Amino acid sequence: MRLGLDLRSVEPSIRADLASEADRLGLWAVLLDGADALVAATAIAVATRHIHLAVMVDTFAEHPFTLAEEVAVLDHLCQRRAVVIAGGPGIRRLKGWLGGEIVDGLALTPPPAQTAIPVWSVDSLAVEPLTGDLIRDRMSIDRRRDDGTTHLFVSWPGRLPVLARHLATRAAVPAFPQLVADLADRFDPPNR
Repeated sequence: MRLGLDLRSVEPSIRADLASEADRLGLWAVLLDGADALVAATAIAVATRHIHLAVMVDTFAEHPFTLAEEVAVLDHLCQRRAVVIAGGPGIRRLKGWLGGEIVDGLALTPPPAQTAIPVWSVDSLAVEPLTGDLIRDRMSIDRRRDDGTTHLFVSWPGRLPVLARHLATRAAVPAFPQLVADLADRFDPPNR
């Protein structure tokens, strides 16, 4: 299972810093929403190198073609790391344009950098608020992983190195030996 960081409730002024740290620590993605999601993702795109940028968009609020154009620009800026979580009646059309199709007689030019940008429905989004209690959070991660969740966004109240060392590894490897993370904490304390 891939683990991403839910930044939707994080103060906008620190999102780019958290995303940069999550990128450095090897998390899979960050999740953004709201009217400024694409603008915030653009700022994060230039501050990171590897982390995917998942943006929630609403095809009720804005025309799917306009959203497709904005996402295509983001995809170029972030060098093929854009992911879209969409709601509203225009998801099929948005997905078509972001996949290089001609929809309603319109083609997206220039096309996204990816052959097809992943577009997921809001209904398929897996989000888990974590507590900072590692025992309880390990059980939540294990349950989601064992239930077949492939991508999970988590909100995290603590320091990101703890999340990366103790939970992202557990999400990726079912038999992750907890002893390894605990020993690493002794040599390189994540709370310093």
